Amino acid sequence: MQNGQRKKILFVITKSVWGGAQRYVFDLATNLPKDKFNVAVACGPTLKTDMETLPEKLQNTTPLFPVLHFQKSINPLKELIAFFEIFSICVRFQPDIIHSNSSKAGGIAGLAALAYQLIYQKKVKRIFTVHGWAFLETWRPLWQRVLIRILSKATALLHHHIIVISTHDYNATATYNAAPPHKVTLVHNGIGAIEFLPRNNAQQELLGAEHPFVIGVIAEWTKNKGIAYIIDAMPAVLKEFPDATLCLVGWGELENNFQFLISNFQLRKNVILVSKSAAAQYLNAFDIFVLPSLKEGLPYTILEAGLAELPVVTTRVGGIPDIIENGTHGLLVDPASPQQLANAIIKLSRDKILRGQLGKALHNKATQNFSLETMIEKTIELYCL
Repeated sequence: MQNGQRKKILFVITKSVWGGAQRYVFDLATNLPKDKFNVAVACGPTLKTDMETLPEKLQNTTPLFPVLHFQKSINPLKELIAFFEIFSICVRFQPDIIHSNSSKAGGIAGLAALAYQLIYQKKVKRIFTVHGWAFLETWRPLWQRVLIRILSKATALLHHHIIVISTHDYNATATYNAAPPHKVTLVHNGIGAIEFLPRNNAQQELLGAEHPFVIGVIAEWTKNKGIAYIIDAMPAVLKEFPDATLCLVGWGELENNFQFLISNFQLRKNVILVSKSAAAQYLNAFDIFVLPSLKEGLPYTILEAGLAELPVVTTRVGGIPDIIENGTHGLLVDPASPQQLANAIIKLSRDKILRGQLGKALHNKATQNFSLETMIEKTIELYCL
């Protein structure tokens, strides 16, 4: 570091609710060497919720700056105000590096950092991590995807380095010309050790009682996670295994939709919804872990399931194939296919030996190829270029 001084890094992220991108920011903010980096985090407002949030996780460890007008939906006036909020934070914190996460944060923080640099004549390195390109969300109308692609390309031009977290997004960056190739670096998410509760304790705390066979999902309740398809798959699973329980752990705007589907399929006795944002410690409550996503970056939940040695059924989207080779580390199915999900779950339910083999193989890959230490080292390299 220049003159022995610590570099100031400001992490910027749109949403404060706990999720994969927030986990990424938390891991970097709390694990960067304190003798080399002085870290602060700017994020959107904390909504009234029982869920854990990024500010709560960072409390008493990392300086926090609220960006009160950050929100997920598009509102030009609020985004203009958010620009000035971030600009003001830059003036107060005087960062050497701004590391943005999520599309909106990347655009607004990139502009604010550039304006701060031009006005105050202070060089600021701008880095943007893509947690899954939004223009690849196939459920969006075509016009939205085209517009998002244009905005994504403009956002990439504002930054010195673009981090993508999966091979899929790395290839998509070139295919869709979303960013200049020389700016783009692939850095997989990394994961550290987790303390898991014993099975009995995990089931009691999470489910309220012990269950003989549990299929578990931990995910935000949004369209991208495809949770409606696992609910749709359950009638076929229950024909083979009537004692099976599906546990959906998460939070989000689609909760009422899921309640309707559960009632419509008459699954009240077999599907449990648990509102919780951080649930890795409860993974031993499950016999099979399922992630039926329509779009992904590189999901921490699959890495967490691997550390718990759980067999995984998931979709071949985004960065998931970076973690799972079909039949070796888990079972991959096509997205939006309840029948394929049901068939894969039934196959694992019948074969305890296969469940054990897949769980151990995934554990080995998660620990060897997706370590937190490697993620931090590769990110620091970009900070110091």
